Amino acid sequence: MEECLKTFHSHKDVLVELQVREDFNVPKIHSLKHYVSSIHALGSADGYNTEYPECLHIDYAKEGYRASNKRDYVEQMALWLQRQEAMHYKSAYLAWRKSRADHDLPGASLQIPGSSFYLKGGSRPNTPMPVNTRYKVAKNPSRRQISVALIESDYNTPEFIPTLQHFLASNLDRRPAIPPRPCDRFDVYNHLYIDTGPSVAMGHTRTVHKIRTSPKVGARGRKVQVPAKFDTVFVQGGDHPRMATVVVNSACARVAQVRVVFKLPDHLGTYPYPLAYVECFTALQRRDPVSGLYVITRSTCNHSRNVSVISVDRIIRPCHLQARCGKEISRDWTAASAIEKANSFYVNSYIDLDMFLSLE
Repeated sequence: MEECLKTFHSHKDVLVELQVREDFNVPKIHSLKHYVSSIHALGSADGYNTEYPECLHIDYAKEGYRASNKRDYVEQMALWLQRQEAMHYKSAYLAWRKSRADHDLPGASLQIPGSSFYLKGGSRPNTPMPVNTRYKVAKNPSRRQISVALIESDYNTPEFIPTLQHFLASNLDRRPAIPPRPCDRFDVYNHLYIDTGPSVAMGHTRTVHKIRTSPKVGARGRKVQVPAKFDTVFVQGGDHPRMATVVVNSACARVAQVRVVFKLPDHLGTYPYPLAYVECFTALQRRDPVSGLYVITRSTCNHSRNVSVISVDRIIRPCHLQARCGKEISRDWTAASAIEKANSFYVNSYIDLDMFLSLE
């Protein structure tokens, strides 16, 4: 591609000499210089991969033709597709109604037979609005009994102890006799799974989202270094009651980056859910005038990042953020470091249809 572009630029003057064009100030021609770097950074260009049209050709052409009597097949194929879509929407609606009925059962829980994970359900004690919480973590923690010093260094949680103390004072009926101390040890999970139930738009019977909170793993032997992964999520605001359905409401949902998911040690008290140390972003209030996407920045408190410890049942679903950049993109940005180095972000509501319907 680069060689073809060089050949074009070396011979384009002939078009000016023949008075075909006066100049080449064309945005599409200028964008050609960015194609190679974009493909290296983001993968194949949209519209140049035949995987999607080939798959749709099977669904919309081959299957429809086979269902016809091979005569006047165009009209029959269109009718067949219309009926397939009607059945799809009906199935999605029935799956949604069934999930709502399951939610209304007292003490309902979600089980996955044969899985090495477990899902917890049921309402939180002493809450005015009972809501079925759907999440799962591994039966065995990813890292056992690690020190506070390792949590603060590996997961970048410098305010871990004071933030946990504030959470315990606000959420436990009885304060622990011994407050959290730097000598305490915690069980940590590198992955959290949130089940958002069936998609009303797509008709999936179940959608389970994976949230990663894994620290950097250094190179060892033939294995290359693996960068840290701390995903962003939508969190139910602390001042709002828990909702009976897992949806994103811009009025009461906030975006946060999950740094570490951990289990509260027994000597600090009993809490029914794992806890998460998160870094908060600003509220969903301002939209970009061109794209219509929400624009957010990192929330700060006393000139440092605003952090909090929350229960994992406050997490609604993952959130995809896109770093905002000016006319030039900094060369030191990578897929792993952009979220740490960018000043503001777009909330991508086009990541899936359910997210689009929730935020638009």
